[in-house]
Amino acid sequence: PLLCGRRVLLVRHGNTGKAEVDAERQLTDKGREQCARFREAWGEALRGVTRVFASSVLRTMQTATLLSEPLGLSAVPVEDLYFVRPWRTDAMKAAEKDVGYAPAASYIEKYPGVHEAAAKTMAAALAEALAATAPAEGDVLVVGHAGYLSFLALEVLEAMAPDGDREAWLEAARPTVLQANVGEVCGFEVHAAGARYLPCPEPTDFAAAGSNDAFVA
Repeated sequence: PLLCGRRVLLVRHGNTGKAEVDAERQLTDKGREQCARFREAWGEALRGVTRVFASSVLRTMQTATLLSEPLGLSAVPVEDLYFVRPWRTDAMKAAEKDVGYAPAASYIEKYPGVHEAAAKTMAAALAEALAATAPAEGDVLVVGHAGYLSFLALEVLEAMAPDGDREAWLEAARPTVLQANVGEVCGFEVHAAGARYLPCPEPTDFAAAGSNDAFVA
């Protein structure tokens, strides 16, 4: 019910530098440029946003700020949208080290069920944040992290699937999320008609970093 009639945009943070502590990574000039280019490319999709939520660490909050300030909005930090949390299991860490940056389908095929509980935790945290903030109407922007963003998007699809043709709707919408290797300041738009991928015109150099670990000095 919280998402009924809305559009939900789920966007990965921009390019960052390295840091000794993951939570302290900050956007580079490229990351800021990616935010600007995304705004230019997808301004129409952003126009209806009335609430903005982000993982509570620097890079996601910086990205959310750059995307939301032109709309006159401020981002609300949500702790459980960040993956360095008690719910991140050893099995998840091992899977992420093995697979790295990859579509959710790759994780589900090789490590089925490993991220399922985490996805539900993130979705519950987002629902709680939605319920606690005003206004009650308007679209929602969520800024999160590679990999985890896709699993959260799958939960959003489940929440927004219509009752009448639920299974057919999910069958049509899920591949968009499952097959995307989400780039920097790229993401998904989920709405009543289904889902689409929103690429950033400023590309991600996946060859430079195969996983999140590459950014932790």
